[in-house]
Amino acid sequence: MFTFLIIIVVVILFILQSRRIDRLEWLIKKLTQSTQQNSTHPQASSVQAPLTPMNDAVHTTPAPMNTATISPARESTPVMQQSAAPTAANEKDVSGEEVSGRILGRIGITAVIIGIAFFLKYAFDNDWIGPAGRVGIGLLIGTLVIILGQTLRKKYLKYSDLLMGGGLAILYLSVFASFALYQLVDPMPAFLGMIVVTAIGVALSIMNATETLSFIAFIGGFLAPILIGVTELGTWVTFTYISILNMGILGIMFYKKWNYLVLIGLFGSWIIFGTWLFSSYTIDALVPTLMFVFIQYAILTASSIIRIIVDKIKATEIDYLVLTATAMSFALVCYYLLNAEYKHYLSLGFVAISAVYIVIALIAYKENPADRTINIFLPGLAVSFLTAAVPIEFSGSWISAWWFVEAILLYILASKSSSRGFQIMGVVVYILGMISLLQYLSTYVRPDNYVVFFNAPFIMLIMAAVTAYLITFVYYRYGSLSSEIQKRGIAVFVIVANIITLYALTSQVIIYYELQQIGSVMDAQIRNESNTTVSILWALYAALLTIIGFVKRYMTPRRMGLILFIVTAMKVVVDVWSLGELYRIVSFIIFGVIALSASFLYVKYRDRLKDIV
Repeated sequence: MFTFLIIIVVVILFILQSRRIDRLEWLIKKLTQSTQQNSTHPQASSVQAPLTPMNDAVHTTPAPMNTATISPARESTPVMQQSAAPTAANEKDVSGEEVSGRILGRIGITAVIIGIAFFLKYAFDNDWIGPAGRVGIGLLIGTLVIILGQTLRKKYLKYSDLLMGGGLAILYLSVFASFALYQLVDPMPAFLGMIVVTAIGVALSIMNATETLSFIAFIGGFLAPILIGVTELGTWVTFTYISILNMGILGIMFYKKWNYLVLIGLFGSWIIFGTWLFSSYTIDALVPTLMFVFIQYAILTASSIIRIIVDKIKATEIDYLVLTATAMSFALVCYYLLNAEYKHYLSLGFVAISAVYIVIALIAYKENPADRTINIFLPGLAVSFLTAAVPIEFSGSWISAWWFVEAILLYILASKSSSRGFQIMGVVVYILGMISLLQYLSTYVRPDNYVVFFNAPFIMLIMAAVTAYLITFVYYRYGSLSSEIQKRGIAVFVIVANIITLYALTSQVIIYYELQQIGSVMDAQIRNESNTTVSILWALYAALLTIIGFVKRYMTPRRMGLILFIVTAMKVVVDVWSLGELYRIVSFIIFGVIALSASFLYVKYRDRLKDIV
């Protein structure tokens, strides 16, 4: 077991050092390119000394220049240009040798560590050193390695990070061994020991401005409850400890701008919490569990939101990952805990979280309007929670009804705040409402007391149409981000509203005649009456759209009326073969009169028509 832990430490050290070497090679490459560019500009090369590696870092030192003896003519002589090339070559050779030396140094240090580990294992196997001595040696070595790294920091920065990171890992392993391998201490003292190691690592990282040490410290900190066992620590100790770690990460992020730390907090928190949830959760712990989940949700969300709003920084991939993962995990945990017996509180909580996101979205849009993506993403989160609350609390047609109301509210909010995000979310919610309505209509069973025009399907269809009309009005009254978006939005929702209205009226006419039939087969006369009435309804509706288009100078209703006239004419021709003689006469005459009336309007108001077009 001890050998396995040592191998893990070695692998981690190799990974960290490979990253540092890659970074150094990249700097050398950039340095070489810069030197080659300087060699092509004689003036620059004549006043700047060669770059030389010093103390494990690269520094630039300006060379002295005698302005009294160097004339402009001499500065541009070929001699100076030729002298710059050997200097660059020498720098490249020296830097390459330095990298090779460092690689050999890492290999040597790693070999020494492995050799010492095997020696200690040999001593342990032969009982030369007891359990307490083994732990003591580990603590001593870890402390000495950290002290050595801190001592060498001024001259050997990279070696210092390597040593101190390894020292922290040795301390973690030693404390863990004292509990898990040798049972020298109880769980709580071992846990406190790991907290001390974490605090030391965080303090060293802040003092030395070393992000790597901070990573190692917090990774060890989040591993501590898992290594000790969350069942051993208890609910309140585990929750309080994770909250303190995440608060520390939040503070360091704003103090040092080490944004990647939040990923450790995110995944570490949910791994520990998931382990505890499926092993130790009982209904008695519901309240503290919800408190803990909300606190972590607030901390992790604030880690990105405050930067975006206060620092006015464009959101990065890390911000989107953290915001999305935090919101989803929070929603899933709340659903898991509350849906069975407390779904009313669950839906209310989702509405409250949605309201918080709406406020955050409005503030972010005001303080950081340049970041268009985040100003769409945040309204999306708000709408997601609000939309999810509806099916949790309601069922049947009520889901569609509330989503239609939500769509109107989002459009009003978009018009007041000029936020494209809320406008897009309004479209999404309206589409969800229509999908839910279609599902409801497909499963609706007509009751015996069904009344035409006074039934749930017709009322829901009219509500969908009215919602589309209201959204059209919002577009017309308050505009949009551009005139093109405004015109397109008005046209789309006018078409949708009229299609839904016509479908609702047509369905009620057909159902009315279906209710008149006797038995399961519709009588021919009733079917003829139904087809004729539908044709007259369509023709009248087409005429109404045409009149509105002329009077209000709206192009979309006028075109819809013309298209509907053509469709109605085709329907009448098709119905002729199934209609009786009397119904044929009525259908053709009424449709012809309505069509002629519309044609007269076209002729009479052709000048206005030109203006519309």
